[in-house]
Amino acid sequence: MSYIESRNSDLRDIHSVYSHDISSFICKYADLPDLTRVSNISKNGGVELSKFNVFPYRYTRLDHSFGMAVILENFKQDQTHVFEALIHEIAKPSFSYSVDYLKKYFKIKDFVEPTILEKITSKELLGDKDFLGNIVTTGISQTKPYSLGFADYPYLSANTLEFILANSYFTRLYELRDVETFYKDISVCRNEEDNFEFCFSDLDLAYKFFRLSIELGKKNRSYEAKITRQLIADVIMLMIRREEITLSDLFKYSDKAIEEIGLNCTDKRIQEGWQMVRNLNKVQIKFNAMEDSSNYCVKVPQKSIYIDPLVKTKAGTYRLSRLDGRCEKDLDAYFSTDTDMFMYIDYEL
Repeated sequence: MSYIESRNSDLRDIHSVYSHDISSFICKYADLPDLTRVSNISKNGGVELSKFNVFPYRYTRLDHSFGMAVILENFKQDQTHVFEALIHEIAKPSFSYSVDYLKKYFKIKDFVEPTILEKITSKELLGDKDFLGNIVTTGISQTKPYSLGFADYPYLSANTLEFILANSYFTRLYELRDVETFYKDISVCRNEEDNFEFCFSDLDLAYKFFRLSIELGKKNRSYEAKITRQLIADVIMLMIRREEITLSDLFKYSDKAIEEIGLNCTDKRIQEGWQMVRNLNKVQIKFNAMEDSSNYCVKVPQKSIYIDPLVKTKAGTYRLSRLDGRCEKDLDAYFSTDTDMFMYIDYEL
């Protein structure tokens, strides 16, 4: 079954907001072999495996990439950039975000992650002259400086726009008609650095979107999300140390395949670790990690994401924070409640 046919109703809904006419170009290349792999890799790092009601739905890296490509195509962007959006997650490991916590281990082992370009050029399809027509694949990478496609928070790029709109709908923070209202108000303009960026025309909608980004940021950095991701990372670390998998396997297999290897191995600690991930429903916090050393206790930093969108006014285009005094107060409250204490669960890995 093709990706376009396999989408669930929520994905079909959100993609229809982005465009009612998705090109055959996007649909065709969504079925590249390595993209099929990332269609089984969670965009939220496996948090949906737990019993926490934070991100309790299936939202994959291909779901996100596909939506992002559709957005850029809808805004008449170059086909090269559309393709770049579609494949920008192609080199991500299984349980990415959770596995991101293993970066130091990667460096210790001198492990070199595969790049997007390596993933593409390793395919026999590149030998076909019709593979991408006039698209030049050299130079395509995850960090390519294309501002409308990829930009760090608090700027609004297709990458951040798709993530926020999709998750606002999947979490039911907003109904589909509300998501569509946000999307229809968006246009492309130049920001203060003379780069292209998405912006709003309606000040009230811009403020609602700003508040929405904070609400999703809170979910992303919640103790529930962080404890789930960290436990997954530590179970995977144990699998690597016990030689049940290798680092390279994380870049070859899906989330489910890695989990099944762990559940079916002979190591009881690994089996119990994955079972614990599935049963997570409570997390507690404390100031001192040594208060009870028998518990699984960790402290995990997490970036506080939010969007300070541009707003197009009669006088010019400005950041919302310059136009609405509530933003500074909201951000102060957001940053002052960071989840920076030790968190623990009644478990010992």
